[in-house]
Amino acid sequence: MVVDADIQAYFDSIDKKKLMEDVKEVMADGAVLRLIEQYLHQGVLEEGREWTPEHGTPQGAVISPLLANIYLHPVDEALGAAGHEHVRYADDLVILCRSREEAEGR
Repeated sequence: MVVDADIQAYFDSIDKKKLMEDVKEVMADGAVLRLIEQYLHQGVLEEGREWTPEHGTPQGAVISPLLANIYLHPVDEALGAAGHEHVRYADDLVILCRSREEAEGR
């Protein structure tokens, strides 16, 4: 059995401060950190109006999946610790189960 999940509105709900804390744990280059910070706080032009989102990350950029993977790494660790084989890329997740009962959490 396979459990297939996609986290709804994932990119829009990321906590930028927590994400930067996580990125700083794996990245030491100050110039790269500043670029990521600028990327996360860039303005959005929507219907002729510019605004800066308080939460979330821009989607569609090359770095978006990398930031998503860093942010969700604790989920990977928790699933592994619980004995679940899984594959995750950004907000898409597949958990491999040995039975229907395991997939349904029984």
